[in-house]
Order: sequence, then structure tokens, then C-alpha cells
Amino acid sequence: MTKTILSYYSFSKEQEKELKEIAPDYTFVSSLSEADKLSDIEAIYGWNKEDGPIIVQDDSSQLKWLQIDSAGVDYLDLETMQEKGIVLTNASGIHAHPIAESVIGMLLSYTRGIRHSIKMQDKAEWNTDTPMSELTDKTMLIVGTGQIGKQTGKLAKAFDMHTIGINRSGRDVEYMDEQYTQENLAEALPKADVVVNILPSTDETKDLFDYDLFEKMKDSAVYINVGRGTTVVTDDLIKALDNGQIAFAALDVVHEEPLPSDHPLYAREDVLLTPHISGDFDRYAERLYPIFKENLKAFVAGEDLPRNVVDYDSGY
Repeated sequence: MTKTILSYYSFSKEQEKELKEIAPDYTFVSSLSEADKLSDIEAIYGWNKEDGPIIVQDDSSQLKWLQIDSAGVDYLDLETMQEKGIVLTNASGIHAHPIAESVIGMLLSYTRGIRHSIKMQDKAEWNTDTPMSELTDKTMLIVGTGQIGKQTGKLAKAFDMHTIGINRSGRDVEYMDEQYTQENLAEALPKADVVVNILPSTDETKDLFDYDLFEKMKDSAVYINVGRGTTVVTDDLIKALDNGQIAFAALDVVHEEPLPSDHPLYAREDVLLTPHISGDFDRYAERLYPIFKENLKAFVAGEDLPRNVVDYDSGY
């Protein structure tokens, strides 16, 4: 038996040397076909939507650890993985800066007329007829105050915004002026000029943002979703926009991805769509590697993994 780690990420010469020192008894391969046997694979770094499920579900699989390269894990066969005792670790933490920057970019595209100006430039029109506002003294409600939420709050404070955080426990979080539990979300919504949804996809969050919640927002509110599309009832969001319950929505995630080309969201002037790219950035592999390396050291030593272990019961 050849103890094998399947990595969908390539390594630099320095990293290869490091990994040989950390895991001298393991062979690294870059595809399922390179492994002598599927049953040799004990760990996976990254994910491949074709090969991954085969390895997880195969009766001969000896997979013990999966280091996924995303923060969300809702697309995985969590039930089978839990039954087989596979330890799952995610990439939580590496997306905080790019996603927070995307939130501010989406917001400024609306408040500073940038989106309007791009459309006018495409038409070669010099059109100044667009409402403009500033972020100073506005209130941002951040639903999900993990590392991404915290960084979003930090950037909001740089614009002199008032910040309200929402999490399950109501614990205090840095850069939040106020804090509420998720159960009290409806109480906090009327205060917000901007609502940022950073929730993961779980049984608890599914369809959380429905018409009742949109109805509690200011009619001038901006709704931004960089969490998961399953946390929103899309038809209710469209209805809220149609009825003037909220003013604008910026969506990096939607319920159905990829969004069909005939979906009504594409044609709306009051919606900005980005194709689930807010977490992407040029140094992704560089930021992910330290998590993998630290967990690999523990894995080889037979110890509990220290970084980003996913709780199967909570789904994150």
C-alpha cells in the first residue's frame, strides 16, 4: 500500500521540500489516475467535482481527511463523509479581505453612481441624472460576523458608518457598534441602511430572508448577499424590489447557480449581479497553503487537526 495524498494544487520547489520533510512516508499525486489504487488515498487537498465524489463514496476508500479549498461545504456529501469519519477542514479565513472589498465595491457602485456611469459610457452619453449619496453616518447591518463579517465591519468603520452585527450567540465582535442574536434579526433590520448577508447554507439559514424580513427594511435600504443564495427566497426579493420595500440589491450568490440566462434578475436596473466571484483573488493558493501545511503536520502525527475543522452538525 502506498500512502497517498491527492492534491489539486501544485507546489513550489520550496513547498515540495517542506512537504517531504513533513510527510516523508506519503506520495503526492495530482489526479486520481496517478494513484496506484483509489484505496491508497488518505487525504485530499482541494476538490474536483468529478473525482471527489467517487473517492468519498467508494466502498474501498480509505480517505481520512479532506482539506477543501472553499469556506462553504454545502455542495459536499456531508452525510456520507460524517458516516465514514472523514475529517473535513475548510478554507475559512482566507476570503475575509477580498469579500469585504467586494461588499464595499458593490455598495459604492450604487451610492456613488459608478454603475450608472458605466452604463452611460457604454452608450456614449454624458448623463448626470443619477441619485448620489454618501456612506458617512449610515448604518450597516452585517448578518454573520465571522472573519468576513469582522473585516467588512472594519472597512465600514473607515467610511464612518455605524455597524450592527448579527450572530447566533450575540457575542461582541470587534468593529461592531451594536450586536444582536440571529433570533432578533427582525428587530435590527429597520435600523439598517445597508444589509449585508454573509450567512452559510444550513438548515437554520435556508430561506431566512423572505418577504417578511424585506418588509421590515427601510425602503431606501441596500441588500447585499455574499453568503449563500439558499438563504434568500429569490421571488420574495424580487417582490420586495417591485413593491419598493428595498431600493437596491447586489448579489454575488443566487439560489440557482449558474443563473439561467432568461432569469428576470439580469434585466433589473435595481440589481447588481456578480457570478460568485467575491471570494476570488490572485493569491488564493498562497493563502490556502499555510492552513493545509499546519493541518498536514497534525495529520501525519496522528493528532487532532488544528485549523478550520468543520462541524458536520452545524454545517460549517
